[in-house]
Amino acid sequence: MSIPRGDTLRFDDSYELEKLIEDEIPEVERQKVFGHHEDLDEWQEASYRDSLWTDDGRLTGIVSSNEDFYNVIQYGDILDAVRTGIEQREEDIEPSGRVNLSPTVHKMSARIGLDQTVEPQPGDVIETDLRVRSGHSGFHGVKYENGAMRQVCSNGMMAFVADQTYEQTHEEEFQPGLAIHAVDSAIEGIDEVENRLEQAQDRTLMNQDEALLVLQDTGIDRYLENPTPDLITAVQEEVDDPENPSLYETYNAATYALTHLAEDDIPQYQLDTGFEQAAGILEYGEGIPHPDILGENAVRSRANELIEDPDAEEYWEGERETVRELMQEYEIEA
Repeated sequence: MSIPRGDTLRFDDSYELEKLIEDEIPEVERQKVFGHHEDLDEWQEASYRDSLWTDDGRLTGIVSSNEDFYNVIQYGDILDAVRTGIEQREEDIEPSGRVNLSPTVHKMSARIGLDQTVEPQPGDVIETDLRVRSGHSGFHGVKYENGAMRQVCSNGMMAFVADQTYEQTHEEEFQPGLAIHAVDSAIEGIDEVENRLEQAQDRTLMNQDEALLVLQDTGIDRYLENPTPDLITAVQEEVDDPENPSLYETYNAATYALTHLAEDDIPQYQLDTGFEQAAGILEYGEGIPHPDILGENAVRSRANELIEDPDAEEYWEGERETVRELMQEYEIEA
């Protein structure tokens, strides 16, 4: 078995997902860790640590040797539990999607389409899915999140319904029931997803400049080669009225930027983190954030940056004046 480094593995039905799990997902096992002292030409075992190796010979992580602190959870077991959850449903669902592995297989992310769609506005069809992430690095547990894909432009979406996100740590043995529960939640919670997206269309920011500040405040600019021009392009692509950008449009601008304008060499598992950051535009507690709160937080954050660093480069020409005007709207003192 050989997996190209940083590969994307695709499947179009349950059988292909099963074969992918059996034939293409590496198994990982524990091995010892040794330290080398160059001056003494001596090797010594670090008995409190284990190294994790794939069955095709790649070192993928260094973790605690105590299984009370770290259990190896195989990616194949995670994906197979999701597949089982889908097959147990009464609906006739054919999963499709992709599995992404980092070059050293220390991270895995997957998008598993669930044959379910919503249409928050006419012609804007969104296919819901389940996003799965895990890792062998010693720092990443197992996480299942509601996701979606806009068919109109293939924008990726992720995790904007907090109570439909499930996770476990490596301190616990693998819990296949959690994966099955995540599948059930994603399918049965489709009405909540549609409701959330419809609400987001009715909540608007002050103007396009404030929308840009909100996008910058999510932190997704780090994934873009030309952050401000790319975000401006994304806003112009998704926002119909620059004077009344909705949270839905602003969120779509974020996902458009990550899907179409991100740097070419950024791996999918990192982009998935960007999608999760963008999801904050549609998530506050158990509902949609109020535009005033979202906008004020972004304006306050940017104002502090500009005040603390008078030489900071503007995102766009005239940004300082724009921020001052927005500060006055929110009665923020300098």
